[in-house]
Amino acid sequence: MGSFKHPDAFDPLDLEIIDRVDEAAWAPVEAREPFRDKQQDGERQETLRKLLMDEAITDKIEFDSLCEKVLAKMPEN
Repeated sequence: MGSFKHPDAFDPLDLEIIDRVDEAAWAPVEAREPFRDKQQDGERQETLRKLLMDEAITDKIEFDSLCEKVLAKMPEN
């Protein structure tokens, strides 16, 4: 399990969870649109990371709940 964050830093376990959530959350985004314009993937990944960090700052870092929250807020396009 993750820990509550300090205002200025994440601990190594939190960073590992954030990294894994980033990878896990990107997979369904890719799968939803197999024929998407892949040149826009960088923008979509940036959007995903922003959502991920916004959620990670405001809540306890736990893989399942963080991933669910990020995927629920990820725009379709």
